Amino acid sequence: MALKLNSTRQTYEAFEGSNVKQMPKLIADGRVPMNTAQLMQKRLDVRNDNDLKVSYIDNYFDTGDGVVYHPDGRVKIVLDSQDLRDMTPDTPRNSGALILTSEAYDTLQGEEFKKGKLGKTGERMSREDVKSHPVWKALAGDQSLLNDYTDFIFAEGKQRFGYDKAMGIYTTSANGDTLEMRAWCVCRLENRSLADGWDYLDNDGGRFLGIAPEAQGAIGKGVGGVKAYTMNDLQEAEKQLDNLSQVVKSESLEKVRSLVGKLQF
Repeated sequence: MALKLNSTRQTYEAFEGSNVKQMPKLIADGRVPMNTAQLMQKRLDVRNDNDLKVSYIDNYFDTGDGVVYHPDGRVKIVLDSQDLRDMTPDTPRNSGALILTSEAYDTLQGEEFKKGKLGKTGERMSREDVKSHPVWKALAGDQSLLNDYTDFIFAEGKQRFGYDKAMGIYTTSANGDTLEMRAWCVCRLENRSLADGWDYLDNDGGRFLGIAPEAQGAIGKGVGGVKAYTMNDLQEAEKQLDNLSQVVKSESLEKVRSLVGKLQF
């Protein structure tokens, strides 16, 4: 069954199947693969739309962000990777990863981590650990987005599945002496929305989200380019309402409280 990813026109389209086969189709359609930060923001943006919310948070998505494994143990996170966008079924691969040269690695723009400096990996994390994790910080690119998304995932996960730890970072290493690139995948809520950096690009279970040209500069923004509200904004609004209730009749604030309540996830 096709995922419902839009309210009206197909601004976002799922390209399901082997990543190396689906990426050329996505690019040929004039789209770009959604990155991790955009997926995080999109999940927040649809939190009050039950149909869209289910499609976005109850499914995993591969992203256009790459993770490169060096044989010496270094790891580099490359946002909006051009190598991933250029891949085809004929691109050289090793164990489901793109093969890169040392020269190509040195020119890649991204955050590099020395061996053993990735932070906690391979396990579920607390809310506080996620917000301070170097990999999640790199993928989100914005601390406010990371904080808001983490609070959302932990609240939803607790309510629906009863868990208190989530959003683990799972990585692998180079297979042999070659430099290898894979795509970050963000998993579904039931699987604790973990970030997976070891998936095979030629696995038939891949799923990219392609963003149409008209939306490529606007995702994660509201009307007029204003960034979507955060949970901190909602908490501050509630605090101000509590202050006002000391000097204003409570019935006068009921409508405002109701509107704020509708914005909650």
